[in-house]
Amino acid sequence: AHKDLPLEEGRRCEGGTCCDKCSRNIFPTFASQAETSFDTYPELTGLTFNDLADVSAATILQFTRLIERVRRTIAHEYGLPLKTILPLQAYSRKYVAGSIQQGGGGGEGDFVTLHTDEATHDGYHYSCVLYLSTQGEDFEGGNFVFNDPDPNAKKTKNAYFDPDDPDAKIEKVSSFDEDDDYDEVEYATLAEEIRKAGRVFTPYGPSRGAAVIFSSGWENMHEVEQITAGTRYCVPCFFTTCPVPDAAYDQMVQGKPKTNEDIADDWLHLLLAHRKEDAHESLGRVKELLMKWHYICAPLSEH
Repeated sequence: AHKDLPLEEGRRCEGGTCCDKCSRNIFPTFASQAETSFDTYPELTGLTFNDLADVSAATILQFTRLIERVRRTIAHEYGLPLKTILPLQAYSRKYVAGSIQQGGGGGEGDFVTLHTDEATHDGYHYSCVLYLSTQGEDFEGGNFVFNDPDPNAKKTKNAYFDPDDPDAKIEKVSSFDEDDDYDEVEYATLAEEIRKAGRVFTPYGPSRGAAVIFSSGWENMHEVEQITAGTRYCVPCFFTTCPVPDAAYDQMVQGKPKTNEDIADDWLHLLLAHRKEDAHESLGRVKELLMKWHYICAPLSEH
């Protein structure tokens, strides 16, 4: 499968510690107010490449431009050849206070539980969240939070035995003192304290036009705190360094574009045709779009 192909150079850990290929970055002004305007691009509130029939050409072009900007930023940040990075998924996400997640990642909900993106899909190697609304103006709550081990977490004197090595004791890590009395602590408060024990939280309050870009592995566990009021819009997008085998292009009706006319034909067929599709047709078109992304978004000289 495409996602199972070996990684290119550019994302690895050396000697058991993360090198500069694993990082997290916040860009407060990644996109301008005009570029993220719902008045100009109203379909940005709920766009997916799988359903473009009723989306204006202006919005499709703007959304594609923003995703390509992320791709080029990842290439620059991580020192990767641009052609080795492809988007695997990109869509608009809507969080509504008081709602419950329905369906996949694009559905409404008011929080996102702790996770890593590469654990969700092992083809995800770099991630971005581009924000389309502002905390304190459009919604309340809803921090994006990185969740890391606390290097200064206190250790208790309690220990348990490793079943694989009965002679070795392993210390339990905890932020609680042994003589603390929790008899009168409410369960919810205690549960939250347990969740935070031994962890460091780095919250970010989203603002329209800002972007968070990070490597997708366990080094960047993250979550979204509950939205308490309003609606929060963003664009999550995920990129891979898995190469596309040449055989995949050979199976397409029109393979890799070789001329500017070929590129224009791909733009029309894959993005701007505005035709109704069934699920099978849509899936095939989007798969071809993502595999051809570099070729339709870069000049022929960079192919």
